[in-house]
Amino acid sequence: MRFRNTFHACTALAAVALLGCPNAEGEFNDFQDRYEGLHPSTDASSSSGATCAAPAAGAADGDYVFALSASLDPASPVRFAAQVTTSEGASGLEVSFTLQALDTCDRMTLVGESFALGPFAVAADGGFTAAFPPLEVTGLSNPFSENPITAEVTLTGNLCAASDTICGSLGGNVTKPSVIKLDGSTFRFDRLEKPGEFPDVVALNCAGDLSKTKLPSKCAK
Repeated sequence: MRFRNTFHACTALAAVALLGCPNAEGEFNDFQDRYEGLHPSTDASSSSGATCAAPAAGAADGDYVFALSASLDPASPVRFAAQVTTSEGASGLEVSFTLQALDTCDRMTLVGESFALGPFAVAADGGFTAAFPPLEVTGLSNPFSENPITAEVTLTGNLCAASDTICGSLGGNVTKPSVIKLDGSTFRFDRLEKPGEFPDVVALNCAGDLSKTKLPSKCAK
């Protein structure tokens, strides 16, 4: 088991390089305990949801909250305000996203730049894959530290008719300030009841697991 312990120690050090030093020893210990319990991969059938019928163009359009739940600490997502737009392309339905990060301490203030992403093809069964270009996210939206993050992510999920949720699995890598794989991560979009009003607690995946209610320790400064 010596190799396994060494592997986890090295991965934890890489995570600290990304996240910065937590302000409370207890929070870091909780992070380590959660990480040790993670499996190296996630079954796509449990993270992406079942196939469905894709919506008509325009039916899924609107304002959403987008939670990017990294496998290092799933209950502490990076949150975004999101606009979803669908249209008929040359080969069928397409979906586009406009994203802007939310301040992790008040969970409602828009911070950093806005990203216009897509369009991405949507299959008749609702399945889609969205490979994002590198996203540079301000440290104000980092739940762990003030470090800005650059990540290259790919969403694999389902966009279903008669649903206010878009969810699935997330892969890729954090590339700055340290390289960390995001295998086993998840994402979820939930339509907002009222544009500009974001919930304190957000769903993280297709199973409906929820984020922490407590604010990150860095917000106590």
